[in-house]
Amino acid sequence: MSDDVTRALPQDLEAEQAVLGSMLLSAEAIVQVVEILTAADFYLPAHGIVFDTVCSMAVRGEPCDPITVGAELNRAGHLARIGGAAYLHTLVQAVPTAANASWYATQLRGHALLRGVIEAGTRAVQSGYNASGDPQEIAERAVADMQAARDRGLAVRDEPLLHLDEFLDQADDVPEWVIPGVLARWDRLMVTGGEGGGKSLWLRQMAMRALSGLHPFKNAKIRPVRVMLVDVENSEDQARPWIRSMAAAARQEGARPSSEALTLEFRPGGLDLTNPADRSWLARRVEQARPDLITIGPLYKLALGNPNEEETARTLMSALEMLRVASNGAAMLIEAHSPHAVPGAKRRDLRPIGSSLWLRWPEFGFGLSPATEMGAAELRLMDWVPWRGSRSERAWPEQFCQGVTWPWQAIDYTGNAPIPALTLTDEQVATLGIDIPAPASEPDPEQADAS
Repeated sequence: MSDDVTRALPQDLEAEQAVLGSMLLSAEAIVQVVEILTAADFYLPAHGIVFDTVCSMAVRGEPCDPITVGAELNRAGHLARIGGAAYLHTLVQAVPTAANASWYATQLRGHALLRGVIEAGTRAVQSGYNASGDPQEIAERAVADMQAARDRGLAVRDEPLLHLDEFLDQADDVPEWVIPGVLARWDRLMVTGGEGGGKSLWLRQMAMRALSGLHPFKNAKIRPVRVMLVDVENSEDQARPWIRSMAAAARQEGARPSSEALTLEFRPGGLDLTNPADRSWLARRVEQARPDLITIGPLYKLALGNPNEEETARTLMSALEMLRVASNGAAMLIEAHSPHAVPGAKRRDLRPIGSSLWLRWPEFGFGLSPATEMGAAELRLMDWVPWRGSRSERAWPEQFCQGVTWPWQAIDYTGNAPIPALTLTDEQVATLGIDIPAPASEPDPEQADAS
């Protein structure tokens, strides 16, 4: 026999245990998993029995944990078949975090699909060698078997076909804003720039103003949000003066940053989110913090693998997606470095260092780049340059300059919609040669979300 015939079928028993353990820990995990798997997708028959039992109990509105599920399996005469009550506790202990349930389930679905393909292919090969029957019928039966393997358990979940009139009659979704007009839930914004260009301060300022109920660019109030700041480059001692200064600046504007709404994680040595232990640790922290906005980075210190390799990028992207799922859709601000400037170039390349996959992953990609206008160096004037075409319209400034009470000041420039000044001095305004309107006494009703 060839190796293809004797090798083991695709399967992952540890992932099967993790899926079932997640279902025994979390009702939300049950809802996620049943949209992906059926009992037939489990390689181990005992796991299929546990899956069916949990699903049946959940449909009846009964609690699902090792004790209740064990009792139901015992009543049905299946407890011994699955390894006894102790095995249910083993399933729970196999779970790094219940937030990963849908990811594990997707892997299992892929293994089940491959097993179905192998089984259908084996039958087709045997039928071809036996040559019993009409060759055309044998070929058509092989095609039908392969289609059945592809669609097993999925056809009943397919939505009806969507046609033009039905599509146009549907109302457009209104974004669930985290920062009105700027970031919605599930949005990903990646910010790049050179070393010492102020990216970290820009992200912290966005986070601290959102936490404090202040619009990041306008002199307007918004609904305060929960924030998680994950810094894998700076220590607590390095970041504390800036965080303290920003908290004081928020209070000067009449805001009161909520202590409980901010979670800070400092890992100056970096994290390896391609490593299950680091990934699970951070997912648990996110589950506990329940942030609306996550700032994380820089990107190159979130994985130990070669940043230029697609496999490293894909694994890291999967880990970041897992964090968004664990937070139930937090908007994400990611810091990344751009390549070194090329001698003679007018502007350095602002695309993120690493795999080209990062160019297509975030909804928004911008870089902070030094401006070239007269007096730009004195004001630390920075252009806000897009390197990733926005997937939807947002109210971005086009430039920032050094602020007074905050590190960065957004300014109205080159035709942008008016952005009221936050802290620009008269001298700065005169040097820039622009006309900035006075702050409104009331928040902008179109951009500010009422508390």
